[in-house]
Amino acid sequence: MLPLLYVVRMDVEDGYLGEFVKWYDTRHGPDLIAAGFHSCNAYHSVVGGPLICNVYEVPNVAIFSSDAYNDVRRDDQQLMNEVLHKISNHSNTTYSQVLTAGVPESALQPADRPARRGAVTSPVVSTLRLDIADGAEERFLSWYRDVEAPRQAGGPGFIAGRVARQHGKHPLFPSSQPEWIILTEWATVTEAAGDGDPGTVVARYGDALGPDVSNLAYNVAALSATLLNATNWTV
Repeated sequence: MLPLLYVVRMDVEDGYLGEFVKWYDTRHGPDLIAAGFHSCNAYHSVVGGPLICNVYEVPNVAIFSSDAYNDVRRDDQQLMNEVLHKISNHSNTTYSQVLTAGVPESALQPADRPARRGAVTSPVVSTLRLDIADGAEERFLSWYRDVEAPRQAGGPGFIAGRVARQHGKHPLFPSSQPEWIILTEWATVTEAAGDGDPGTVVARYGDALGPDVSNLAYNVAALSATLLNATNWTV
């Protein structure tokens, strides 16, 4: 069983990033773990944007309406009085994982809790956001499974790939991001960049899927901090 992916993007006001990172590492990340998040992975974009590309794993969309999650906002005065005024280009998007490549088969079995073998923990991720035309979803998934994922896996640094589709909305910040995301895990920034610059990646999907793909946006991001919930995973 794989948890939902919850991707939070934003830019941070010039001169505030150091304080933002300190707040995230010592307050916000631990608060989210305490509220029941499976993991918190803070990534900073080195190609594309926005700057912040945080990847969380959560059990369900209902967590965003829970008392524990609401207490994070209520009790964190720095978040409410300062941080939210220092960010822009903010989006919160929840996705269900539809197809994976490189994720251990043992992590995909039904279970009461997800397996840590299937968690997002890589030093670098790339994300491609995109919309797929109605009726073309199976063609898209087949091409990714049979062509794109094997091509990536044959190159250096590839760890895993995840295709996911929006699943529910955050009650306070409903996302307007494209419907689909491809999140690829890499060993290094150099190896992620070796898969192509944004124009090359977008063109590869356009060549394969033609008018069935639109609204593509690509970024590569390096890990800044990571937290795993000690109680929410199986081994």
